[in-house]
Parts: sequence; structure tokens; C-alpha cells
Amino acid sequence: MRKHIFRRNVAGRAMITGPQTVLLIFILSFVFILSESIHRTIVAWFGSVVMLTYGHSSGVFNLEHGHSLEHTMLGWIEFEVIGLLLGMMIFAAILELCGFFEYVAIKASKMSGGDPWKLIVLLGTFTTLISLVIDNVTAIIIIAPVTLKICNRMEINPVPPLLAEAILSDTGGVASMVGDPPNVMIAAEASTLGLESTFGFNGFLLKLGILTLISWIATLSYLRWYYRDWTKSKPANIEYLLEEDEWDAVEDKKLMFTTLIILLLTVVMFSAKEFAGLAIEIHAIALSGAGLALVAARPEDHELRGGFMHRVTEKIEWAALLFFAGLFILVGAVGNVGYLSMLANWIFVNFGADQVMLAVAVVWVSAIASAIVDNIPFTAAMIPVIISISEANPEVDPAPLLWALAMGAGFGGNATPIGSSANVMTVAISERGPRPITTAEWLKVGFPVMIITCVAATVFIILFHGILYSSY
Repeated sequence: MRKHIFRRNVAGRAMITGPQTVLLIFILSFVFILSESIHRTIVAWFGSVVMLTYGHSSGVFNLEHGHSLEHTMLGWIEFEVIGLLLGMMIFAAILELCGFFEYVAIKASKMSGGDPWKLIVLLGTFTTLISLVIDNVTAIIIIAPVTLKICNRMEINPVPPLLAEAILSDTGGVASMVGDPPNVMIAAEASTLGLESTFGFNGFLLKLGILTLISWIATLSYLRWYYRDWTKSKPANIEYLLEEDEWDAVEDKKLMFTTLIILLLTVVMFSAKEFAGLAIEIHAIALSGAGLALVAARPEDHELRGGFMHRVTEKIEWAALLFFAGLFILVGAVGNVGYLSMLANWIFVNFGADQVMLAVAVVWVSAIASAIVDNIPFTAAMIPVIISISEANPEVDPAPLLWALAMGAGFGGNATPIGSSANVMTVAISERGPRPITTAEWLKVGFPVMIITCVAATVFIILFHGILYSSY
């Protein structure tokens, strides 16, 4: 009798449900992504294939409108996000080939006059400004290698300016719909709720601009205090650097100015979409502008290998785009089996009595989670949670919660080197130099910045919840 009971208990404990298996696949995928023992793009897609295989064998997933499992899984991918990133990456690739970003870096170095702190301010400001119109991942991919080169020439520690660029671009990108991938995802979901006018290009600048400016200044002030000893270092070879002609870095002035004009027109179209009510999606504008820039380039060579198009495509971060697609599938799988609804219910039960405190909770939960997990997959997981909360209680306005998510995911990503994709890229680029960024160094700078900026976000949520961040 005892043996029978023991076997039954063991069997009961050994049983694992279909949704639990999906969650296990998701967790294991993230463990390998964070361990960096295998490239994260490979892990994301392998996890997606495992999800597909298990879905066919178990039938655990709910298929949409009678579609196939493959069709349902493709629907989990936010192609609006990938399309926007691709379009802006093409702009960035052309400008890099022109030498525009190296021109700016040399110009900034000369403007600093060899002062390390001025170098941080100028490069950090420039990275932040371009993060308003180009996603901060691409901005870091472009400017960080140039920064490393400048610091090597000046024989100064490159860690402070590299960290400053990443953190300031993360912070500044919160104010732009296209500056931070989580914002793109939030805007895409808001459009399905009929809130595209609120969460458009202009909406982000108006709703989050002042908060971001205050947070950016506070971040810069903390960096000034933390690196007070480093700023006293005396650069070497400064005379050589100051004598450089920044225009020598520009390989094609005509192409550079043409691309900049088209990029400016594309950004204007982002705003015009809202003012004129254009029936065109934001990612379509980005891809159309990028296509026009490629046509306007009119390259003289037409070689398949080594030609202009080949050089452009080499600069695009295809691995990052594929990683995002695989990540969307992994997150979509967890949401499909109900775990996100469970999280939504937990948040609503604990904080739903007060809508202001609910938004504040979203800020801090998003910030803490984004510090542990890259803010892109977390945002992909959290958006359906917010939608579920608003659907469960129609009195809950989803707009403040989405704004709170943008704040928390953006500011929280600063805390750790894996908090945002821009951070991951910065660490990888720093490893090309003599002094790579360590996790301990990043935490000393990024974690206090996260606390400072999230406190500012909390104050704004409390003060302007029903005014600035309402959808009504």
C-alpha cells in the first residue's frame, strides 16, 4: 500500500503541464541568452524552433481563427518594430559609409579642446540627439567605435565616455518614439487601441520630453560627480588631434548631404503623419525614406560583391533583427498559454485599487525587470499584460500604464550591461580596446542612474497622471 502511494506521489510530482513546458523552454532560452555562452540570436531561434516542435506535438497553443500554428507564431512577431529598425539602420549605414559620424566625432574632439569632460558632454549629447531620430542601438553601433579610436589616440580611459554615451542615449531615447525599440513596440500596440495620435512621434516628445530632459541633466550631473577624478586626466597627442581636418573623414560630401536631407524629410513625415492624418504606418515611412536614400545614392558600381548595396547591407545588424524576431516568438508563446494574463491579474489585484499607484507600480516593475532582462523582450511581454488589465476593468485607462512602461523600460535598462541592447553593444565594442567595461563598473554608474530617473518618473506620474498621460 505504501509503495503504491509513493509511486502515485512521485508520478504526481513528475507531471508537468503543457503551459509549464512552454514556460520552461522560455526560461532556459533566457538563461542561455544571458549567459552569452551561445550567441543570443542562435538561442532565440533555437528556442523558437523548440516552441514550434512542441506546439505541433502537444497542441498546447491556441490557434488564431483556425490558422496554422506557423501562421499564428508569425503573428507574434512585431514586424512594425523590425521594419522601423531596418529603415533607420539603412540610413545609418549610408551615413557611416559617407564618413559623417567620424566627421562629427573628430569635430566634437576638437571642440572639447582636449578636455575629457567636454568630450563626454559633446559625444554624449550627440549620441542622444541622433537617438531621437535613429534607434539608440544603431547610434551606439556607429559612434562607440569612433569614440574608442579617439580615446586611444588621446591615451585616456575609454570606459567613461562609452558608458556615458550608452546611458545618455538610453535616457534620451525615452522621449522619442523611434529612439528606443520598446517605444516603437508601445506605439505599435497603441495604434491598435485607437491611440495612435497620443502615442505618435509628436506624442512621445510632448508627453516625455520634459521628464527626459530633467532625467538627462540629472544623469549627466551624476556622471560628472562619479568621474570627477577621471576628468582631471591629461590627454596625450592632443596637438595632433586638434590639427586633424574633420572634412578629411568625409568620403562623399554629396551623398552625405543628400542622405541627411532625406533623413530630415523622413523625420518630418513622422510628425506630419499625426498632423495631416496620413494613412501610412511609421515603419512604412522609415522604409520608404531608406529606399529613397538608396535610390538617391546612385552608386556608380553595380558589383554584387563589394558594390555599394553590399557595403550597405554589411553595415545592417541583421543578427539583431533576427534576434528580435525570435524573441517576439518566445514571448508570444508564453502569452498564448496564459502566463501574461496571470501576471496581469497579480498586478491588478495588488495595485489596481488606485490607478495612480498602479501606474507607479508599472514604472518600478518595468525598471527592475528591464535591469535583469533586456528591456525589449520585457516590453513585448508587458504590453499584453497592460492590455489585459484594461480589458479586465474598463475603468482603467491603458494610456498612463503604457507611458509608465515606456518610462520604466527605458530608464531601467540603464542599470546593468544587459538592460538594453544598446548596453550590450557598448560592452562588446569596449572589448576591442585595452580596458573593457566590466559589470561591476557598469553597476556603479547605471544602477544609481536608474534610481534617480525612476524617482523622477514616479513624481511625473503622480503629478500628471490624469492630465498629461491620460488618453481622454
